[in-house]
Amino acid sequence: HADYGLVKDLSRYPELRWLDRFDIAIPLLLALSLFGLGEWLSWLNPGLNTNGWQMVVWGYFISTVILLHATLLINSLAHKWGKRRYNTGDDSRNNFLLALLTLGEGWHNNHHYHASSARQGFYWWEVDISFYLLCLMNKFGLIWDTRTIPVKKRDHQLNKVSQ
Repeated sequence: HADYGLVKDLSRYPELRWLDRFDIAIPLLLALSLFGLGEWLSWLNPGLNTNGWQMVVWGYFISTVILLHATLLINSLAHKWGKRRYNTGDDSRNNFLLALLTLGEGWHNNHHYHASSARQGFYWWEVDISFYLLCLMNKFGLIWDTRTIPVKKRDHQLNKVSQ
């Protein structure tokens, strides 16, 4: 469970404290919802040839394995392949292909340079689908106070690192 002394913001939100305590609830709810959806689709339109277990296998188990492997790709390949815009004291790199596969996480050197930014693709040409989804949630009032990198800091070390 979270150490609220290290992340004081978490203690202000009862829903986050609840999720920390009952972390199995959301995955279980997802699996049950997928099963129910599959069974409902099977009843509604048998020609789809789907069922509850099929939805659970593809929508929960296989997608979870893919997500895990995408995360591991970032922690390994984004430290080997790509370009370094910022001198971060490590070997993190920005990689366009990994950014596309992981919805923006491939801008890893950017992330290491300013980890508290919700936006990892710092420039318009750096596709960051996760950030675009956060912007959409912000527009609907689901989230607020998203932090991004200040332009002055973003441009400070530009072109000072060898590729």
